Amino acid sequence: MNIPEEFYKFCLGLHQDSVDLYGPEPQDWIKGALGFVQKDRHAVLRDFLVDLLSGDYSDAQLNEIYFSTDAEVSIMGVRGVRSFLEMLRDSIETRPPQ
Repeated sequence: MNIPEEFYKFCLGLHQDSVDLYGPEPQDWIKGALGFVQKDRHAVLRDFLVDLLSGDYSDAQLNEIYFSTDAEVSIMGVRGVRSFLEMLRDSIETRPPQ
């Protein structure tokens, strides 16, 4: 699987201070970490997430992909990473065009 640089940049924004800097909710972390990705590159990240969440990858594979990055925020639960990545995808899709 070819993981785009934009995904790695987003995950860099998920660090141990995310709750303090961005807020207590996963939606807050997403909004804050998206600042690590240039706005004109959000479509690349969204397209990657659409493919990743298409059903071709198991929850275990999604966990492996997420935890292979520098993200310091642990997403718990069997479907935790999938749900988080779905939130991220939906957040990008609903953002107004830049």
